Amino acid sequence: MRKPRSDSKLLHLPEEQQAQLAEWLLSGLPYHKAKALVEKEFQTTTSLAALSAFWDEVCTPALLARRRQAVTTADEIAEEARSKPGKFDEATIEAIKNKAFELSINPQSSPGEVKSLFMLILKSRDQELKSKDIEIKLRRLELAEQQLDKVKSALTNGTLSMTQREARVKEIFGL
Repeated sequence: MRKPRSDSKLLHLPEEQQAQLAEWLLSGLPYHKAKALVEKEFQTTTSLAALSAFWDEVCTPALLARRRQAVTTADEIAEEARSKPGKFDEATIEAIKNKAFELSINPQSSPGEVKSLFMLILKSRDQELKSKDIEIKLRRLELAEQQLDKVKSALTNGTLSMTQREARVKEIFGL
């Protein structure tokens, strides 16, 4: 890698212009288009070699910093999801709902993308309903087990007559 020239125009641009040029290049803008934009927007002539040197000096460290930040963010999100899975799921579903709404009102949106997001929302709701159904069934099972324990206790109670036991069982089941 060559050392950049001390009189490099691009490295002496104001900070805002350097940030804008870096953003253009990092977003995938080809050098020849960036060269034209620099000349038009910043009134500075440049060359493809100067843009390449600018990339090496400014964009590469910025790209590495973005990647480090993305990894850190992904790790933090994964840790949060592991510690509080329900809350993470809720936030994700809300984000999908917002995106689906934005796409649904945008006339340029792809119908396939809108459909995909709405399908995800529907699947999420189905999972919620199944989860609630399981909770209800577990609660019913707990109540049935409690009733069974009461019935066993009533049937094995030696101090009660058969008629009293029968009445106690009916009372337990609400008959």
